Amino acid sequence: MKQRPDLIIKNLIIGLFGLLFYAIPFSFANENILQMFEKDFQKIVAGARPAVVKVVATQVNSVWLQPNPKRLALTRQDIGSGILIDTAGHVVTTTFEIENPDKIEIVFSDGKVSAAKLLGTDTLTDIAVLRVADTSLTTAPKAIAESIKWGDSSKIDTGSWTVTIGSSYGHSPIISWGIVGGWDTLPDQMCGELIKINAAITPGNSGGAVVNTSGEIVGMIFAVLTEPTGINSPANVLFGEQDDINIRQFLVQPSPLGTRNQEIAFALPIEIVRTVAKEIIEHGKVARGWLGVEVDIGEAGVYVTRVIEGSPAHKSGLLPKDVILEFDKTAVRSYAELLRCVVTKRPDTSVQLKIDRNGTAQHCTVILGEKR
Repeated sequence: MKQRPDLIIKNLIIGLFGLLFYAIPFSFANENILQMFEKDFQKIVAGARPAVVKVVATQVNSVWLQPNPKRLALTRQDIGSGILIDTAGHVVTTTFEIENPDKIEIVFSDGKVSAAKLLGTDTLTDIAVLRVADTSLTTAPKAIAESIKWGDSSKIDTGSWTVTIGSSYGHSPIISWGIVGGWDTLPDQMCGELIKINAAITPGNSGGAVVNTSGEIVGMIFAVLTEPTGINSPANVLFGEQDDINIRQFLVQPSPLGTRNQEIAFALPIEIVRTVAKEIIEHGKVARGWLGVEVDIGEAGVYVTRVIEGSPAHKSGLLPKDVILEFDKTAVRSYAELLRCVVTKRPDTSVQLKIDRNGTAQHCTVILGEKR
């Protein structure tokens, strides 16, 4: 009597698992599976940890206390994380909550401390780039940078396992691990898709590394989801006030009153981080595209209410009352989606817009300008 194919496969799987559990005790006499997993986990952390540094921004304000004629110095510190990205001692991190810090220091995993210089920031991605200022420590970052393994974030998908490494108060790093839920965009942010991870993130982890199971850095910690404690209050992401593309996150600060952190973190893909950092290192900024329109939400697309004179949109023939349906074959249904498409393109890039003008679909070519 022949066995059904599904029963054969089922019996084969059961047999393989039985063989696995039978072989393990003999192959690894005094180690169980958890101990083996623990050692592999420690190897991943040990390999990636030297690339993750603590970033300390300090601001000193003097306050005059009447009637005492002397001034009292008040010190404020912003502690975050950063990733060493090259042998020249450049460190990428997130922008500081302190607007103009008086002093910036980088603390390496071995405890060595160096002053750092801020080279530039990118408000779109909330990325800041620092450079080690202490020339006596140049050999330390060089050795670390040469050992860094960079991964491919496009291979990260739902179900992938990751490790997060960040800094916090004290000398020890904050290590966590989690499973990737997928890729998502956040409301009103222009970074594009972010890696969503079910991992515990604490204050100070902003700018830390996301590492895959091969020990490769695949992302940088960007934001964390919080949930208000009030009844029927929607979850929100820890961002502060923002304009078109100016996003400042409060991840390095304690959670606002009335909220509690969920274990959901968002990370920038490492390719974006390194590309933005390279632009800042070479040019001091990141050039962003500009269209030059004011818009509102339409039923099928983005309704143009005003075209700025002399702008790329004006030069291309775009008119008020046009409805933008697609940007380079990508459907746009909101201002945020259109803005995300525009600012992720470089100036002088030629793009195709599909518009609706008086009920007729048309196409127009726009050469983007530079966002000022």
